[in-house]
Amino acid sequence: MTTPQQFLESFLHERAAAYAEANTRLAPVNTKYFGEPLLQHARDFLLRDRVEQVFDEVKQSAASAIVTTREHFRAGAIRMRYHLSAVRESWNIVRIEWECFLCRGTGRSGSTTCEKCGGEGWYDPREIAR
Repeated sequence: MTTPQQFLESFLHERAAAYAEANTRLAPVNTKYFGEPLLQHARDFLLRDRVEQVFDEVKQSAASAIVTTREHFRAGAIRMRYHLSAVRESWNIVRIEWECFLCRGTGRSGSTTCEKCGGEGWYDPREIAR
């Protein structure tokens, strides 16, 4: 069976390749429709196909795993937490969470519980706003 980290590395590699292919098709569309000064920033509207992800932590049980990664950008780092479920000899990603940008993963905002993540330190943007 592949490890959770091997599985996620494969996913991230394939996703980056798909994004690079999509960017090849998006660049001329942006050139055709964007005017100045937006055209000077057309790369900002392409998909992120060259992101280095560092694996911070892998927690695995028999049927599930949680893999925490860190993506580095000019403005800082973003941590993501992938929840995996074992499927035969591999894994499926069943949930993706982002580290809360307000409390930076602490769950606290000053002396109170963080409003964004509800004190969890992580949030799923697809969930209904808290």
